Amino acid sequence: MSNFGTIAVGLGAAVVIVTGSVVGGIIGGVINDGENHKIKMTTAPPPPPASRRALEHDEIYGRGNPQFELTKKERAIFSTLARRQAASGQRAR
Repeated sequence: MSNFGTIAVGLGAAVVIVTGSVVGGIIGGVINDGENHKIKMTTAPPPPPASRRALEHDEIYGRGNPQFELTKKERAIFSTLARRQAASGQRAR
């Protein structure tokens, strides 16, 4: 084998070792972060049921667009209108 072949094999082995170390470090870091998160979540007390429901709803459906959220006054007006419509027997359009 020539000197060029020997150098190429040595450099190839070095690249494989460095790449393996980098990938192994990344995988080890992710596993360690997951373990730390698991420990933190299992030792922390659970939130109260009402806030847990709110957190789960936000996780599933997101916070929503604040542009389309009604104020208390607007919500009261629409509730009143809906009750009146239901009391009069009209069907929703």
